[in-house]
Amino acid sequence: MSDDDHTTLAGNKASLTGLAREQLTDVPSVVDRLDRIATVAAALSPLGEKDGMACFARLYRQITKDVLASYDNGSLFRCGRFIIELDIAFAQRYLNAILRHGTAGQEAPGCWELLFERRQEPDTEEWRFAAAGVNAHVNFDLAFALLDVWEKFPDAPFGTTEAQYADYQAINTIFARNMDSLCEDFDAPWSDVGGHDSIFDRAGNVLGDLLVVGTRDLAWTFAERMWRNRDEEDYRKVPEATLDKVATGLARALI
Repeated sequence: MSDDDHTTLAGNKASLTGLAREQLTDVPSVVDRLDRIATVAAALSPLGEKDGMACFARLYRQITKDVLASYDNGSLFRCGRFIIELDIAFAQRYLNAILRHGTAGQEAPGCWELLFERRQEPDTEEWRFAAAGVNAHVNFDLAFALLDVWEKFPDAPFGTTEAQYADYQAINTIFARNMDSLCEDFDAPWSDVGGHDSIFDRAGNVLGDLLVVGTRDLAWTFAERMWRNRDEEDYRKVPEATLDKVATGLARALI
């Protein structure tokens, strides 16, 4: 498929679907795939880099690069490869949603489908697109990504649940140190009131941090509850439908 095809909705969708087909193997491959998704999505007119999928991919890439750097330099994580396996499983769910959206006869979960379908809405601000992606990925995907890792490594080779949770919480530090630049990059309304580092700017960043911490804690709680019932058939099915419904409702409020 030629680069020119990226500029039409059908061609862009097909290109993104192609990028989602190959399974992820490590975190550098996650960063590379997010970079390619952001580039392809941004080629679609008329929004270009303000396209909804491009906005979220750029945000996701920034956070993932920081996770990888923090793992490599040993500054945050203490529980072996747990956070790496979670990062891969988490990103794979995002790719799976893109793949389902672009495959005939299939549909992505509702919270993702809403973002994918409305990615070119001209009146939607960039921060809303980015927030809608975070909503779908954290409020819907994250709990199931945890289950994916626990199912793949049932003997807890990375340490105790408490040790895994400590590394899981360490991701909040990464969000906190990126929050200000992300709010500015995506033109969040509070980042412009009173100038950079104003009381409104700082308050908005704190609120963003609190929302991330709270929603990530909820995802862990939901995952633990489902994991306790893992011997039951379809132990994911009902919670999956419920979480998607909640995340889709939040997405509608954003975009």
